[in-house]
Amino acid sequence: MPPTTVRGITTGNEYVRGDATTPLGKGPKVIAHVCNDLSGWRKGFVLAVPRRWPERETAYRRWHRDRAGNDFGLGAAQVVQVDRLLWVANMVGQHGIRTGSKGVPVRYAASA
Repeated sequence: MPPTTVRGITTGNEYVRGDATTPLGKGPKVIAHVCNDLSGWRKGFVLAVPRRWPERETAYRRWHRDRAGNDFGLGAAQVVQVDRLLWVANMVGQHGIRTGSKGVPVRYAASA
């Protein structure tokens, strides 16, 4: 379903194929990235981001390593500027990395 605009507010999703590390359009952009609470990076989009912006991985791993003294945990977010008008939002919305008896590791309430 294409997006719909009502009273100046756009709703819905528009699916675009391409490289998510190269967002389209003009102006400021945020790449939203749901991360797990283990700092485990195994496959998928998480591997593409540090290839392009190593500083983002360094910031995330430092945030996780120092979690006893900061807000790292389910529901927390860290925003890292990676270019003049581009930020990556690391959102901790996944508990662990495997599906188990309690379902999928993504915790939708923590991502809201």
